[in-house]
Amino acid sequence: MAGYKQYTLCSQPMSWMSPAAYIATATAAIAAIFALLGYGTFPCGLILIEAFAAAGGVAFCDWWLNIRLVCLGGDESVIGAVISVETPQEKVGNVDLGDPKTIANALDTDYSINLLVYPTMPGVDQAHLETSVPYGYLAAETDGVRDHVGFFTGEKARDKKGVLPSTAVLHAEFEGAGIADFRVGLLVAYGLALAAWALCVALPPPFGWIVGGILALLALLAALLGGAIGVGDAGSPSDVEGAPTEIHQPDDKGLGSDLLYVRGRWVFDSLHTGWNELHPIKACTVVGSWDGDWSSDTVGVKDRLDAAFDAAERDDVIKRQGKTEHQWRVHPLVDGCELSTEPAPDGGPVLR
Repeated sequence: MAGYKQYTLCSQPMSWMSPAAYIATATAAIAAIFALLGYGTFPCGLILIEAFAAAGGVAFCDWWLNIRLVCLGGDESVIGAVISVETPQEKVGNVDLGDPKTIANALDTDYSINLLVYPTMPGVDQAHLETSVPYGYLAAETDGVRDHVGFFTGEKARDKKGVLPSTAVLHAEFEGAGIADFRVGLLVAYGLALAAWALCVALPPPFGWIVGGILALLALLAALLGGAIGVGDAGSPSDVEGAPTEIHQPDDKGLGSDLLYVRGRWVFDSLHTGWNELHPIKACTVVGSWDGDWSSDTVGVKDRLDAAFDAAERDDVIKRQGKTEHQWRVHPLVDGCELSTEPAPDGGPVLR
């Protein structure tokens, strides 16, 4: 089903930067300005640190949303069996207040799935996945990533019941808005912190300290509010009407997981040790259930779904869908009923 939410862009391999390099570049001009202006008294300097922290946070969010994912060549599609799922709710449940990484991970509200790619079998390694035909190339390192990013491992996963062996997979994600929401909160915090610093410097003590302190506290609250909203703004396969409301994972025999048709932007995710993904997922539908082997018509099913989704995205089709006569809930050919002009009985209208 088409229409999933999208919050990210991808960068070209030649334009990719590490998060540290991107943040340093994005905040360099701000640092230079404040170096020339000075930081004022000690309390004002503390507020300035808050402003820098907010600016760095905004830069990291920008990197996450616009640079982290490296473009590999447009949209691709695949049919795969679900090996495992990681929901946003699981990430929140794993938060350890003493570990900043788990807190940051909770803001990554994408719903992730790991797919066994046709025609490979559970236990396949990365090398054999990459050389498998016809879809193994989706999991392989590209020349652009090798030349301009410089690291790649591929992704592997195990089912949560621990029945299946470690398996090289293709990762895919339904996007949530956690980082995008947090960025908004940080932007507000940055503006408030700058105002706090300016007033702290401009007004004589202790008035500048008091006004600046109040605004600095509001800046902190804005950042916390953005994070709180972001944690709850999760992606889900059910974000689109008619799409799967639940994704089934392998049972205690390693069977029964959903066979999914997944279509999305083909990217390399540079946040981790390095693997390819379909991210964001733009279309997803269940095509069967994993029974331990692949159907001989798997490629045909994928090709037919590709054609159907391609047709649904054509401008002329979208225009026709918007017409009044097409705003039905059940297709007239399926319903088979029309309202009659005959007088309605006590029980309701006559259908013929």
